[in-house]
Order: sequence, then structure tokens, then C-alpha cells
Amino acid sequence: MTLKKVEVELPEELWKLAGIPAKKASAKFQEILVAELVRQGKLSQGRAAELLGVDRWEIMDLLAKYDVPTTSLTEAELDCELQSLRQLRREKP
Repeated sequence: MTLKKVEVELPEELWKLAGIPAKKASAKFQEILVAELVRQGKLSQGRAAELLGVDRWEIMDLLAKYDVPTTSLTEAELDCELQSLRQLRREKP
């Protein structure tokens, strides 16, 4: 993977509020950017995990940390899925 170095200037107040040690800033900013790109639908969860070097479960935890939904199903679609699962469970011998 090709890396691109970016210099970011932040007001001192933001830096202090973020509480990010300088040596961890790059990783933290990558995390935040990846989470936002997943939120916008520009990056899949699988690719996000690859880019950050984490597994599927870790990316789901990270997305939850940033309040990024891990499914695109609506509430109605989820209800339908639950009803189907309940029906299958009742029919199981």
C-alpha cells in the first residue's frame, strides 16, 4: 500500500481536547477518516478493516465507537428478518 504523508495544523485547544499523544495521532486520524468514509458509503467495512490492519470484529467495534451503523437495513427490514428467523425456529424439527 502506498502511503501519502499529510501535514495537519490544528489549534492548540483542539489538540489538547483530543488528548491524542503525538506518536499515536496518525493512527487515530486514520481511524477517524476510515469511519467517516464507511459512514458515507465510500468505503466498505471489509476494505476499511484491510486498510487499518484489523479483523472483521475489530472494525465493527471501531465503527460502533464512532456511531457508524454496521448494517444498511432499515428497522422494517430488520423486523422482517427477525420474523423470518422466528418462523424458521418454530418449523425446525
